[in-house]
Amino acid sequence: MRTLLSFLLLPLASFAADPPKPAPPLVAPINIDDWTPRPAIGKGEPYERMKDPEWDDKRFQLTDTGPVLNCSFRYPVGKNQFMAYKASILKLGPKGEAGIAFDRNTMSMVAAWTGGFVNISERRFGLLNTPTPKGQIAFAVPVGPGWADANGKWDAGLQRFTAPIPATWAKYRGTYLHGEHVLLKYTVGETEILETAWAEIGEKQIVRCLKVGASKVPLTLQTTGKPLTLPPSDQPRRIAVVNDRIVNRFIPSLDGYTKPGPARWGKPLVTKLVRGSADGPFAIDTLTIPYDNPFKALFFCTAVDFLADGRIAMSTAHGDVWLVRVDEAKDECHWQRFATGLYQPLGLKVIDGKILVLERGQLTRLHDNNDDGEADYYECVNNDWHCSGGEHSYDTSLETDPQGNFYFHKTGDTDTPTGGTLIRILKDGSKAEVFCTGFRHPIGLGISPTGIITGADQEGNWMPATRIDQYKSGGFYGDMRAHHRATPPNTYDEPLCWLPREVDNSAGCQVWVPNDERWGALAGLPLHFSYGRCKAYVLLRQEIGDIVQGGVAELPVRFLSGSRTGRFHPKDGSLYVVGLNGWQTAAKADGSLQRMRLTGKPLDVPVKMEVVPEGVKLTFSRELDAKAVANPANYRAAWWGYRWSGEYGSKRWKVSDPKVEGQDDVPVESAERIDGKTVFVKLKGGSKPAMSVQLGYNLLAADGKPVVGSTFFTIHATGK
Repeated sequence: MRTLLSFLLLPLASFAADPPKPAPPLVAPINIDDWTPRPAIGKGEPYERMKDPEWDDKRFQLTDTGPVLNCSFRYPVGKNQFMAYKASILKLGPKGEAGIAFDRNTMSMVAAWTGGFVNISERRFGLLNTPTPKGQIAFAVPVGPGWADANGKWDAGLQRFTAPIPATWAKYRGTYLHGEHVLLKYTVGETEILETAWAEIGEKQIVRCLKVGASKVPLTLQTTGKPLTLPPSDQPRRIAVVNDRIVNRFIPSLDGYTKPGPARWGKPLVTKLVRGSADGPFAIDTLTIPYDNPFKALFFCTAVDFLADGRIAMSTAHGDVWLVRVDEAKDECHWQRFATGLYQPLGLKVIDGKILVLERGQLTRLHDNNDDGEADYYECVNNDWHCSGGEHSYDTSLETDPQGNFYFHKTGDTDTPTGGTLIRILKDGSKAEVFCTGFRHPIGLGISPTGIITGADQEGNWMPATRIDQYKSGGFYGDMRAHHRATPPNTYDEPLCWLPREVDNSAGCQVWVPNDERWGALAGLPLHFSYGRCKAYVLLRQEIGDIVQGGVAELPVRFLSGSRTGRFHPKDGSLYVVGLNGWQTAAKADGSLQRMRLTGKPLDVPVKMEVVPEGVKLTFSRELDAKAVANPANYRAAWWGYRWSGEYGSKRWKVSDPKVEGQDDVPVESAERIDGKTVFVKLKGGSKPAMSVQLGYNLLAADGKPVVGSTFFTIHATGK
């Protein structure tokens, strides 16, 4: 059955004669709590029909994740199970045959064990994963504050510790790596604590080693038995603790572990830079990824930015940050493993020469204090928001506004005050606050040079279709499970546009093209990435008073994996795009890092869209043939609506009668070329508000070359 997207494939005569058929009906809604998109019907792509067993993957179990692993951690205390939602798991023993778990929300060592490190799930590439202890428990305590407060009290008034206890009580500051040694830094009141641990394998016990700073008041430490109270002291103290007692052990100077140690990951790995074909308007160069590497590290690539010396910083979903140096003369890429053990970092920015990564539950600044190409201090910039361990509850993207404030999506975890929101962290890291609400599972965000904030959420429960939004403070964007209002809203803030599944079944980020003449007609425009389709689109915006509406036009590019985000290199001007595999994406590789550059060949794509009362104006990137433009048979238009509900997605419903399933074909009455590049398409009956519109065209450029495609857009207002 022919879909609307088949417009792109039709010859001119067929295009004019064969009217569009209604889109096929969608399958019945699935359980409201199910996260996975329902499969396509008819001739859907094979990847759209995949189910959980096809995403099971054991490889993450074999990865050397480094000396510490951040995660949500489940562990037993007797017959009960507890969860440390923001845990750091220290690998102990000469062969990593023991471990200890520190809760960064409570400053508590909650569990230790011998006999192995951690169990890691194989579900969905290991990304639906809550590690558990692998071995015999040496000690374990319920989740709660690791130290009493200034008044000697333990009760924080919380049932679950999904966010940090008050900073005046205790606060996690960061983690030092010194070779294979891990040193945690936090404060209790005004007192600085440094803590590490080691395993005494033969005795099957774990020793905690602490440097406790000077304190004017007693400090009481949680243990497996009676709490351990340290009297006031005007000098720092070093103590070793096993279970509920101080033990006589040699304690090294922990201050030495705050200094950089020996490198862990060796020399950079070298791969080829494969230059793409220059036959079309864009060439896609591939920075070949070292998928086969000594660490068995996985490359599900999530974010990218650039250091001042031109090196590329790139994060991966399984916890790494890599630095990439490109040798253009030799067509080589040099990959240096920079950081490891991060909790699913899906956002990365370089600020003032430092790499900041968005982990799940934490914004982390990475320091390389001896310039050896490896991070040795992981500083906590802010971790004040909630994380309740939902399997799909990722923290996604990381962007900054012109004032330097940070933004990201906290997806899922709608049982917490910050779940399903866009969060803003002030530039200095002092405060995290909810900016707007109502999100399901967006993985895409973008901020223009002038501060326009956009993002995209995925079709699903309370999301009739994929939507691209322009956010405003206090806005609500559709998911009723995450409205976070005393009175539930009865509607939502309208999106910039809705996108049908055949255009984008899973949206990525947006990025603004620099105002650089090298990018020609695209200069200054936003682009939109499709993770599901591995594509990129021009994002066309129209402002009518306070109303913003728009749509997309496809660019002639295809990436190796689900294109999530991209950044323009400040020196070479190219767009670097990262992507990853996952579920229901057309990805052909685990992940990819590719470079998109203009070749100088003609680009035929709309670069401006304007809805007017009589129809639509499209401005193209080069001059069009006037005769082809003027033939109404060279266009096809249709529009339809969706229903907003808790069901998964929505069928198409006619604009002419919203109770009838399907779409309305919209006759094109006439067309004309206003100037060399702008086409005015007059619709019979004029334009009217519609959630989703497709306008297909089969034209010729002034040089006689075909210009064939479609725009997909939303009409909120018809302009003047």
